[in-house]
Amino acid sequence: MKKTGSMTVAMSLMMLVLLSLVAAGLQASKVACARTQAVNGIDTGLYSLFSEYDQELLERYHLFFLDGGYGQGTLNMGQMVNQMEYYMEPVLSSGLTKCQILGSGVDGFRIASDSSGKAVEQQMIRYMKGNLGVEGIEHIQNMLTQAADIMNEQEAIQDGGISEAIPEETEPMEGISENNNPLDIIGNIRNNGFLGMVLPVGTTVSQKETDTTTMVSKRTLQTGMGDFPQLEHDTSVLDKIWVQEYILEHMSSYTDGNSEGPLDYEVEYILGGKDSDKSNLSYVVNRLLLIREVSNIAYLYTNGQKRAELEACAAALSFLTLIPEGMTLVQAILAAGWAYVESLADVRTLLSGGKIPLIKDHASWQTQLSNLNARQTGQGTKGLTYEDYLRILFSMSSKEKAVMRSMDIIELNMRQTEGKETFAMDACVDAVSFSFLIQGPEGKQWQAERMYTYDM
Repeated sequence: MKKTGSMTVAMSLMMLVLLSLVAAGLQASKVACARTQAVNGIDTGLYSLFSEYDQELLERYHLFFLDGGYGQGTLNMGQMVNQMEYYMEPVLSSGLTKCQILGSGVDGFRIASDSSGKAVEQQMIRYMKGNLGVEGIEHIQNMLTQAADIMNEQEAIQDGGISEAIPEETEPMEGISENNNPLDIIGNIRNNGFLGMVLPVGTTVSQKETDTTTMVSKRTLQTGMGDFPQLEHDTSVLDKIWVQEYILEHMSSYTDGNSEGPLDYEVEYILGGKDSDKSNLSYVVNRLLLIREVSNIAYLYTNGQKRAELEACAAALSFLTLIPEGMTLVQAILAAGWAYVESLADVRTLLSGGKIPLIKDHASWQTQLSNLNARQTGQGTKGLTYEDYLRILFSMSSKEKAVMRSMDIIELNMRQTEGKETFAMDACVDAVSFSFLIQGPEGKQWQAERMYTYDM
């Protein structure tokens, strides 16, 4: 017996509804898939774009930046957008849910030199935190705090002056004459210039020079666009120390010997900002002499044996000049001059790789008042090194200025590489905000905003 089938009108209507639901579900899935594909395309474009960071800048200075000038030294944000769209296209155009870019643009970007090099500073600090650690930086902070307290005490001693000498109770020093007059010797030493007096025997000063007017810290800079409040970080009293330690690790100084860059004394440049190695070394040496003079005067004022030598020499000079009532004045002048000559010997020791304590004692004192012409260079096995004294100078200087001048050195050295002759720190980007208009299936359009940064 032949069987026949039939479908009721109700069943037909139900099937129609089910098929409509399936079709709508498929369409919704297709749109959702397209949205996901658009997001993946945007993320791929951003990650690929920022993977083009300057590798040499990272290897030499541990800084993550994208060269937004693409080797030309001038920001080219249009090229950056084109690069990103190039990386997005393969992802957007693949599969059944193809999408396309209707438009994209830059809403904002931050470059290395913005806000006195804030992006560079943040990366310096981040690197040093991972490399040196909190324990190491706290040790340096304690050293600098102790040094500041000691120097304040020494300045107070200097301001208090030397005790008045009594001519009648003082025996003149032997050997003082017109041919061996410490005041004349001190005067001649001061007139001969200090730099030549502090250089270790057999060494010379680098003659390298550069044009500072074209450097990052002095020229008119390209600037970023927009605000990035999410990139702001809480500041700390340790930030300045992190920066100075980064500089001391990555830049060369006098005691490191000659470098291959345009300047040999890079740390000294960051402190001095002059256009030649000689001028920058002179700047640093002059400030070290000032620190050492105060320390040495404090020792002369407070050490009984040294005061007795000063009184005896002052008495001999007073009788030599037939002005005994001027003994106290002569004693003060002698103390300042002797402290200066001792400071020359101190800095010479530092430049030779030795150590000098902030507080002098009998063992670390190098010069003799009766023979100031002798050129002393002690071994200096106790105290602070030249690098430690540079730390003290950094503690007295501006952190922002140090960051900007660090970028001067980085840019100078990067330009020595073939193909990077026009490299510019103010064309280096570390954060960009983009906006996108993407079209998917069935004419669906989506807008998106994305921000990417190396500061994570």
